[in-house]
Amino acid sequence: MLTVDHHLAEDEDLIYATRQHWTQLVGEFAVLCLTWAVAGAILWLLPGGDGWGRTASYLVLAAAGIISLWFWLVPLMKWRGTYYVLTTKRLHLRSGFLTKTGHSLPLLRVNDISFQASLWERIIRCGTVNVESASEQGMLTLRHVPDPEGLKNMIYEAMDEAQEHQHGSDGTASVTR
Repeated sequence: MLTVDHHLAEDEDLIYATRQHWTQLVGEFAVLCLTWAVAGAILWLLPGGDGWGRTASYLVLAAAGIISLWFWLVPLMKWRGTYYVLTTKRLHLRSGFLTKTGHSLPLLRVNDISFQASLWERIIRCGTVNVESASEQGMLTLRHVPDPEGLKNMIYEAMDEAQEHQHGSDGTASVTR
């Protein structure tokens, strides 16, 4: 379960929060399985009982452990640390597990939203959402989003509600002095 309440301001509510699509980890999991299958085969082929055989076994296990950390655990932590949050006022992109980065766009500054999904991404229900704003950063790209068209629609609905809240229910801008 993704909890992002600590990123919300006092006057905003959470609409939607998600991570990148889980298929981002399929390749890494395949590398993990292949690594340990190869390590197991090498261990099975090594002679047992000899001094050099035991040392070689430890080296094979150490190499498999390092490969597992580098090609599986690090990408898993990056995936786990990347999430997208839509609130009543902003759209956030947060990423990183050791070094955190973030990018937020106010919904009232969003100019255009588009999404892309290849045939394969449509089959697995993920894609890329591009949000263009009138700020200096310009474009926010959310990659491997589950249900990109649904997120695009949620952003449009949140934008409409934010504009109604800013302008009042009668369509005129509210002025405070």
